[in-house]
Amino acid sequence: MEEKELVYAILKRIELGKPVGQDEMGLEAAEYADIMEELVDSRMVDNVSFLRAGNGTVTVRTAGMKLTRRGHDFILLKESGRI
Repeated sequence: MEEKELVYAILKRIELGKPVGQDEMGLEAAEYADIMEELVDSRMVDNVSFLRAGNGTVTVRTAGMKLTRRGHDFILLKESGRI
């Protein structure tokens, strides 16, 4: 899946109140952590935390995650065909 499509799919699931875990999204652990970090860095979602273990594994905690205004705007732009 193209990155913008994946971002849209995750944001839409958050908007609908559906789970967006690694298993639900069908992603490998590293890929899931990367995309979630990208969403946080671009300020599309809030209340996501990352725990990094010494062996390089990253745990993503999404309890209480919510969309920001930028996240909502991305969904609107995608659905209107402007992205």
